[in-house]
Amino acid sequence: MFGLSRNTLARDGALIPQTLVLSHEEQLERLTASYPDAASSAVVAGDPTHDRIRAGLPWRERYRDHLETGDRSLILISSTWGPTSLLGSRPELLTRLLAEAPADEYRIAFALHPNVWHSHGTWQVRAWLAEAERAGLRVLPDRQGWQAALVAADHVVGDHGSVTFYGAALGTHTVLGTFPHHEMATGSPIADFGRAATQLDPGSPLLPQITADAQHHHPRRFSETTDLLTSVPGEAGRITRSLFYKLLDLPEPVHDVRITPPEPPVPYRRGWPDTADSAPLMCTAEVEEDVVRVARHPAELVVGTGLTVPRAHVVAHTDEPQLRWREATDIVVCGPDEGDPWPRLARTVAEHPRARLAVEAEGGDCLVHTREGARLRLSPDVPHRHDPALLASAFWRLTGPSHRDGAGRGVEEGRPFTVLVGGCSLPVHAHTVGD
Repeated sequence: MFGLSRNTLARDGALIPQTLVLSHEEQLERLTASYPDAASSAVVAGDPTHDRIRAGLPWRERYRDHLETGDRSLILISSTWGPTSLLGSRPELLTRLLAEAPADEYRIAFALHPNVWHSHGTWQVRAWLAEAERAGLRVLPDRQGWQAALVAADHVVGDHGSVTFYGAALGTHTVLGTFPHHEMATGSPIADFGRAATQLDPGSPLLPQITADAQHHHPRRFSETTDLLTSVPGEAGRITRSLFYKLLDLPEPVHDVRITPPEPPVPYRRGWPDTADSAPLMCTAEVEEDVVRVARHPAELVVGTGLTVPRAHVVAHTDEPQLRWREATDIVVCGPDEGDPWPRLARTVAEHPRARLAVEAEGGDCLVHTREGARLRLSPDVPHRHDPALLASAFWRLTGPSHRDGAGRGVEEGRPFTVLVGGCSLPVHAHTVGD
């Protein structure tokens, strides 16, 4: 809470507001110390936003479904406004983290302060974020979705804005992308939080810092400061309603005040050909006997940020608009369509001279057509919510010239191999499909 002083609350020696609504007793103590005459006009009513966020906790899985998180960890990046904000001082953090975080293991969402949207306009902000959106970033609108995204998040990366502090108050693992300590009021909860939280080192890879810090996080880690968010958790609606009806000199309704949980997040969507999650991927597949660990990263951002992805191959969709990725692709992904998929897959691999495989999802299976003409179905033994095309990356590595010679000869008919992606282990069988 800023502005608890005579300079901001009085004019010509008289208190301006009739009533001051505060969220915590700590603010009343600061007000009493700085402007004793205003203390009698103050009411400690709690924080309605915090109450509403907490009301959404039972809906966490629904919120994650709206962000298409699946089995991934959700990282919410938050930026307030101004030159010292995360977006104002470290805009490269978005693309760097998107490039580093394997696409099958992490979903990344972004909440930006309304002042930025209103100052620059929706078109300009989305133009700035277009590259990140194409790589899978879920951009939340200016006023809707950030509360639900906080409930859904596994990690929060932020700055000195309120969204970051709310995330820490929920007990969610929270780190700082930047923090202007010199701008914070000495002794304020947000200043103390900024000193207690880990700030990411811009000179080192970001994701390892986040995961390392998360290992020793616990929900009450920042409670010394976040407990100062509200003195009356869950009571803000009741107290403020009573206050408003008293000011209006009207009888207060007798029914309880309802705390409405946040609406599900609805991120922006880019249309064709920039549909999120169809961007080219740079993939690695490391083999140990019959186990293949697959990691996939947005190819554009890998190149743009200079990230090193050793022994990578490229996966791109048939409708990829950029010529350089169409010509560089090793695995071409076809969208599901009507009719027999095999002629379509044969045409696709013929139209992409560099590609070794054309693939298509069929349920949870992956249909594979090799350049040599082999046709296979890759079937996981357990249901999963991952993109079936990642099975093709494991198959490519097992059968490619860098591992064994020949198309399909490294995977015996019916013999399972295991695909590791993030924390998931998928036993997969490869079956030849006849003419």
